Amino acid sequence: MWRQEVDMNVVGRVQVDMKPVKQIMKRLGIDARGDVQRFHTANVKRRIQKYMPYRTGATIKLMIAQSPVNEPFLHVNVPYARMLYYGKVMVDPETGMAGFLTPNGWRSRRGAAKVASDRDLQYDKTRNPRAGPFWDRRLTAAEGQQMATELQDYVRRRGSP
Repeated sequence: MWRQEVDMNVVGRVQVDMKPVKQIMKRLGIDARGDVQRFHTANVKRRIQKYMPYRTGATIKLMIAQSPVNEPFLHVNVPYARMLYYGKVMVDPETGMAGFLTPNGWRSRRGAAKVASDRDLQYDKTRNPRAGPFWDRRLTAAEGQQMATELQDYVRRRGSP
């Protein structure tokens, strides 16, 4: 049996002519404000409400009103949002109290920036049984796989333009 080893060097030139990646992503609708992102944001906005606290519905209604359709993120811009999201009672660092009762209701020291305590909030789960802290994480854990499938289906249905 005869065997010969050959050392070959291939010399050549390859030229790839393609559009910039950002332009391709924009054309496919997968940039920050594209169709795919808008679909996903709307899906999250619709689903995350089940994981947010709901006593009067004000936080959810404000989130919907403050989150424009073309933005790739959701806004919850209310003074108490951080407390609700992290699920901790916020207290005045100087007094260690959440507030004090006055004839006009509960108040806090003027200008005092509150900090999270180690006390957990007790969420009213009458309207939203899944309510609790870290709404995005709870949504992802419970429905993330289904949302990913829906997003894939949406991209597939769109096809390539």
